[in-house]
Amino acid sequence: MKKWIIFIICYMLFCFLIPNCFIRKTPEIVEYVDKIKLLLTETNEIVEMNFEDYIKGVLIGEVPASYEMEALKAQAVVARTYTLYKLKNAPNSHEGADMCNDINHCQAYLSKEYAFPVWEDAEEQDKWNKIESAVEETSGEIITYQGNIINAFFHAHSGGKTEDARYIWGQEAIPYLKSVEGNESYAFQDSKTFSKEELKKILKEKYQNYNEEINNIAIIDHTISERAYHVKIGNLTLLATDVRSLLGLRSTHFDIKIDGDNITFETIGYGHGVGMSQEGANQMALNGSTYQEIICHYYTGVELEKTK
Repeated sequence: MKKWIIFIICYMLFCFLIPNCFIRKTPEIVEYVDKIKLLLTETNEIVEMNFEDYIKGVLIGEVPASYEMEALKAQAVVARTYTLYKLKNAPNSHEGADMCNDINHCQAYLSKEYAFPVWEDAEEQDKWNKIESAVEETSGEIITYQGNIINAFFHAHSGGKTEDARYIWGQEAIPYLKSVEGNESYAFQDSKTFSKEELKKILKEKYQNYNEEINNIAIIDHTISERAYHVKIGNLTLLATDVRSLLGLRSTHFDIKIDGDNITFETIGYGHGVGMSQEGANQMALNGSTYQEIICHYYTGVELEKTK
């Protein structure tokens, strides 16, 4: 009798207390699609393809095929989730197409036909096999939060910590897009320098009433992940996200250095910083993490679901 009681207690602990990184089959959370229409922005051409083949092309466009298999699997699930979320919540964002290959609007995409001439001949088949396996071994898997498909944002490198979504898009906090450790093995550093006159010209093109000489510029405050939040330039107070966009900076994780007439923005990381860090995911995979563990690290309180 005592053994049965212990068994029941252990079973309940397994069901309710174990982290929810296991994949489960549930009723339809989102409509799965077999085909997708993709807008190729360079030629303005719309092509139709198998949905899972599209996800393979996203992997080619978004991450190096040299990444660890578990990182590629994580990217496959994230890309699939991101796509199906957009199809559900923004179905008419492209006239005649479901998605585009512009990374500023959707996500990157490169075909197998593009990749093979770029990859080394001796490696191309192995790389393609990895991409294909990563997608096929996670086929139909998506990420959900409390029964709803998530908006699975991702970026190249967090610079140390991922960002809480509320600081980037000026909206209410999204519970599954919290700031967590980035887990990258190195700092992705970059810098851009502008003369005061150049910076004034850029500001005036955007803010036509701006006529001040740039005698002072400073970061006013920081986000929870230590990125710049607001920046003061003369009489302008700008969001760091606007400064990043205006100046083409790699991230909002920057410091400002003034040297005479020159102003330098020194950045760490690459991208908006929200959601999964691709470089961090690869480092986690190198350290032995599974793709489920990677996803459940970068997206707080989520579950993996099988849609088909």
